[in-house]
Amino acid sequence: TNDVDLSFYKEVRKITGNAIDEYTNIDALRPDQLKLSMFAPRELMDRNIISYYGYDYLGNRADGKVDFNSFFTARNAAGRRTFIVAPSRPIYQALFLQDKFTYKDIIFRIGVRADVYDANTKVMKDPYSLYAVQSAGDFYKANGGKKPGAIGDDYKVYVGGDAPNTVTAFRNGDQWFFPTGTAANDGNVIFGGGVVYPKLVNDKTRVQLPNFDPNTSFQDYTPQLNIMPRLAFSFPISEEANFFAHYDILAQRPPDNNFATAADYFYFYEPGRITEANPISNPNLKPERTVDYEVGFQQKLTNSSALKVAAYYKEMRDMIQRRTYLYVPILGQYDTYGNVDFGTVKGFTLQYDLRRTGNATFNLAYTLQFADGTGSDANAQRGLNSRGNLRTLFPLTYDERHRIVATLDYRYGRDKQYDGPRVGGVRIFEELGLNLQLTTVSGRPYTSKALPLQSRAIDVGDGVGTVGGINGSRLPWTISVDMRIDKTIAITKKLEANIFVRVQNLLDTRNTIGTYAVTGTPKDDGYLSSSLSVDNLSNIRASGRDATAFLQSYQRALLDPGKFTLPRRIYAGFTFNF
Repeated sequence: TNDVDLSFYKEVRKITGNAIDEYTNIDALRPDQLKLSMFAPRELMDRNIISYYGYDYLGNRADGKVDFNSFFTARNAAGRRTFIVAPSRPIYQALFLQDKFTYKDIIFRIGVRADVYDANTKVMKDPYSLYAVQSAGDFYKANGGKKPGAIGDDYKVYVGGDAPNTVTAFRNGDQWFFPTGTAANDGNVIFGGGVVYPKLVNDKTRVQLPNFDPNTSFQDYTPQLNIMPRLAFSFPISEEANFFAHYDILAQRPPDNNFATAADYFYFYEPGRITEANPISNPNLKPERTVDYEVGFQQKLTNSSALKVAAYYKEMRDMIQRRTYLYVPILGQYDTYGNVDFGTVKGFTLQYDLRRTGNATFNLAYTLQFADGTGSDANAQRGLNSRGNLRTLFPLTYDERHRIVATLDYRYGRDKQYDGPRVGGVRIFEELGLNLQLTTVSGRPYTSKALPLQSRAIDVGDGVGTVGGINGSRLPWTISVDMRIDKTIAITKKLEANIFVRVQNLLDTRNTIGTYAVTGTPKDDGYLSSSLSVDNLSNIRASGRDATAFLQSYQRALLDPGKFTLPRRIYAGFTFNF
């Protein structure tokens, strides 16, 4: 072969002295005769045994001139493509202004934050096709005929496989249209699961060819400007009551699944590179946004106690979720990520505060919350979206319907403020404090599943073997008591030491925070009581192996500490204040 992107077959013959067309036994070479530079980068990438960015395949750092297009265009002195991959260079800019003032007893806090996020890379022009698809305007200009009135000039054209000039469908973004121009509910009603044939602008171009022009398939990421106003105010209704409210918009740049290199697209159509288990990341993701509202009322009960009532609402938009693009040429479909999730959190809080009365302070808070959305994380809809972008509201995995927190702090003062016991005139409990906090929370949701047809009851993706709705089951309530005892000792007039003992999970409660989805318990995954286990044990006994040892080993494997809260932990220490 004379493929300029290959080199190992030449380099190894330089060592052995063999001719190019002569058989060479590379197993006869010593390890010290071989080095990585004997390979061309294409030879290693084709076998999917090397991955890199910000460097070349030999580990040399890329300079500042390397960009996305360099992967397709850069060549060395011998004319061989170097396939250097540009580093990730996102650009963030932010400006925050805020002012606090009072007008007629109303306290205002007004601010605005402006964020600019630029992924500073190239993104696919059309996620449905790596190669440019001809627009309806250009298609009818070149082939004649009358374009349906409902079809825009920039709509993409799909044709028949054996009739390249016969329109079978149009597409505008994610919306499909029949050849008549009538909108279709889904591409499946047009193609019926068959192969799609977009009318390509250039049907000869291929991403792996040396003359591939990346500008025909990719464009610059559009920088995202997020304006986030923030408004809070409070005003007294009377001398003993106060009303407060706030409104915020928060934006977060894409936290993950947002970086794909030119090398990923180089193998975009390569079988096995993009799979359900290995989706391609999407650098064209936008920031996630949260709109937050809260209103509340605070009422004085006594000179040392107050009651606060608040209601809040959060709307989460453009959340990142896995999605499947269907009707993609060659691939058929592929998985990636998009800003397709949304969710809401609604809640009510009732709080009682007792300021220090004598030696004690006390706080009690109850929260009622409803958190629903289309996905709890970026992969929560895996399996559900395989037939399109389905959006169904489910309880989010962090939904806590009820939460109760009680805090008691009891401590003695010093000098004249000390009112505790004395032994021989010594104030033994001076500046000694005890803090207790009790937290009890209703169980978070999880998805129950049927026993899958594997060798054991392993967890599988949402939408596979589920029983009931997604997150339709609930874990049991959890309860935890934490304690801290501390005492401050004056060493000098300007130096104090605080000695403390802190105990988390004082009662050593074994709270369940995870279960096996088949059984709903944290200790049994359901396999040993299934027909699968009966058959397996029969085979073990028939082969002469020890079935008891298998059962004991399997039961040990089920002991997952991650399904319980941590046991009691005791910390002791001290701090110095000066």
